[in-house]
Amino acid sequence: MGGFLDFPPAGFGGRMRGMKRWWIWVLAGMMVAGRLEAGGKPQISVRIHAESHEREGESFVTQVELAEPKKKIHIKKVPVVSERNIAGILPFSSADGSLGCTFLLDPDGAQKIEEHTTGARDMIVVALVNGRVACAMRVDRRITDGVITVASGFLPEEVLALQALHPTLGKEKEFKKQKKEALASLAKRAKAQKQSAPDKPKAE
Repeated sequence: MGGFLDFPPAGFGGRMRGMKRWWIWVLAGMMVAGRLEAGGKPQISVRIHAESHEREGESFVTQVELAEPKKKIHIKKVPVVSERNIAGILPFSSADGSLGCTFLLDPDGAQKIEEHTTGARDMIVVALVNGRVACAMRVDRRITDGVITVASGFLPEEVLALQALHPTLGKEKEFKKQKKEALASLAKRAKAQKQSAPDKPKAE
């Protein structure tokens, strides 16, 4: 993230291996697909939360666990910026096997992130994607251009959801086609997951 130093993503540190990691991806993917099936429009939350102190109280802060360094920290419940502030995206592949994304924020989001990074030097921020810790970062400079990067932690279905909702930076004129293709891919994944899901036991 411009102005942030990236930690290995919590919950996604290192390369994916083992059934436990595989099931995390499958379940999260099913959640995104289910949201598409229910409303026809993909839903995804991407929220940047600031590090805080436990003494601020449970009404204002919550505890999350980071992967590396493995530790628990408190973050403010109200995010600095959220998916409502996204104006453009630029997805990319991460070294850990997940996906990352650079975001261009709208004017309101750009102002909020500039204010936060001005006064929060060396503090941690945590990116929550659909409510889970995707990536933790440390503020290393003031961000004035409204461009932030979540270096890792996204699932393929989540990137598709972003592509259905926001234009890719540098390819804004192709957004209509991008949106159509992303929605088609999400619908195809949702159908495949529904067909492969085990039948629910019948009530006696």
